[in-house]
Amino acid sequence: MSSMDIKELISENLDKILNLWLLVDSQDKIVHCSDPASHHLGYGVDELVGHSFQVLLPQDEPDKEGFLNQLIADSYNGTVVNEIARFKLKNDVIIDAELSMHRFNQQNETFKLVIFDDVTELIELRKMLNVRTENLRRKFHLFDKEDIINSICDIVQAVLVSITAGQGLRFNRAFLLFVDEEEKVLEGVQAIGPNSNEEAGMIYSLFGSTPKTLQEMIEHYSMLTNTDSAVNDLVKTIRISLSDNNNILIRSLSEQKYMLINDESPLATDPSANWLRGVLQVHECLIVPLIWHGRSSGVIIADNKMTKYKISNLDIKDLSRFADEASTAIESAKLLSNLEKSIEQIRQANLTIKASQNMLLQKEKLAAMGELVAHMAHEVRGPLATIGGFASRVKKQLEAGDKHYDSITKIVETVGTLELVINDILDGSLPMQESVKGCDCTKAINKVLGLLEEEIHRRKITVNLNIHGDLPEISIKEHQLFEIINNLVKNALEAIGEEGLLLILAGNIENKVVITIQDTGPGVSPAHEDKIFAPFFTTKEKGTGLGLVVVKKLVEDNYGTIQVRSIPEKGTTFIITFPMKKIGDSHE
Repeated sequence: MSSMDIKELISENLDKILNLWLLVDSQDKIVHCSDPASHHLGYGVDELVGHSFQVLLPQDEPDKEGFLNQLIADSYNGTVVNEIARFKLKNDVIIDAELSMHRFNQQNETFKLVIFDDVTELIELRKMLNVRTENLRRKFHLFDKEDIINSICDIVQAVLVSITAGQGLRFNRAFLLFVDEEEKVLEGVQAIGPNSNEEAGMIYSLFGSTPKTLQEMIEHYSMLTNTDSAVNDLVKTIRISLSDNNNILIRSLSEQKYMLINDESPLATDPSANWLRGVLQVHECLIVPLIWHGRSSGVIIADNKMTKYKISNLDIKDLSRFADEASTAIESAKLLSNLEKSIEQIRQANLTIKASQNMLLQKEKLAAMGELVAHMAHEVRGPLATIGGFASRVKKQLEAGDKHYDSITKIVETVGTLELVINDILDGSLPMQESVKGCDCTKAINKVLGLLEEEIHRRKITVNLNIHGDLPEISIKEHQLFEIINNLVKNALEAIGEEGLLLILAGNIENKVVITIQDTGPGVSPAHEDKIFAPFFTTKEKGTGLGLVVVKKLVEDNYGTIQVRSIPEKGTTFIITFPMKKIGDSHE
């Protein structure tokens, strides 16, 4: 194919509809590329044409030589769509690219048209959000002792770095403003970028060696201190009422569209546009709204104050696309942060209630302490409602097959159980109590094992569950049976430590349901065996001595019995017996 034929093909087709693209021949040599593509990759067109496509791949890319052919081999009908790949720029910076490729023949020769889009910032935000979600799942299952971080500063910073980094969208400065729904204002939150050439030089000198990837840039930037103080002071001066429809920032929010301000823009004479340019001290800036589920939650403002580079259509497209992903990351992080905070409030409230029960038993002031516990239970209801609301909102956003769906479902179900426990505490002040319906102990056992699944896996404990046939229902509230089994199983796991056996048996013996929980832990000393149900007695370093007290009380309140058998260095067995529920039975 002659040079003239290639140029004719380009002029008639490719440059009219595409932006970042390369044309590769059957030997994987680049025969042509668009000017925006070569510029984005850091090369001149002549530096790429005639060279192998492999020059654009990182050194650690597996099978560099057969990269394009493998993509085609794995594709449908020779067309690759939206494949995530890594490209190496001329300065060795690594970017993530969303790559599409089309193979076609021209004059008996095969060509590959490679179209790509830089999505580095999107990939990094998705990774960060996935990590935070996974951390929340682990914290909920294990009730991590460490303090739960309830801020979204890392996500906000990642968004701003992504907009300004050379591995990202490459604007000089970025400003983030959020909507405050309570105060009905749009206000500046955080910004990034130098306010002068001298400040830019100072910031870059702090890096030492230039980070190669966006992730490295985000990590390096988080370690810098006392930078960007001028732009952060500046953005925090911006506070605009949501009712001020004459302001360009509020118009961008309400109309949910970007606004480009420069001397050629129709907005050049707009008073609020000129006010914004004056505040930022620039001739040109771009405003892009943050939209989440149809609601405007804030705006991003970006400019090129230092380089004076003109904001192109590609810049507008990239920042608008990134704003969608940033909105999801920020709002999801807010949701997770609030959920973390609420879970910690519940954990602290539960500890407070346990401590109150200790005082109640120890000082024998049941009436006075009962009022205190009831008051605390009322206070807990608020955080419980918050957890239920946030968890339900997260669940509605997930598909049934999502890897976090089961974890969020467990949160929703456990909140329901906690609400019933709180109702038990408040029974003395409630006009009516819940009547007991038939309770399925098989369901309660499986629910406990499901909640503790992560801890069982972490401790490498083998669980042997043996339920004999269809067990009859028993007369006990389901959440009370859950609390009994949960306490005993958690005690067994702690006694085993790691790599032991947990045996759970359940069967119908002489019209009674018998549940046996046995562990292979160190057992209970004979000197302690008759004390384990005594209030405040514990052999654990951080135990309260109330877990088995609560278990015994709940068992006996529901006409059951509990026995313990232990052999030192062999293990401990708890045997719980409940009368089966008779037809028509119920009690309050």
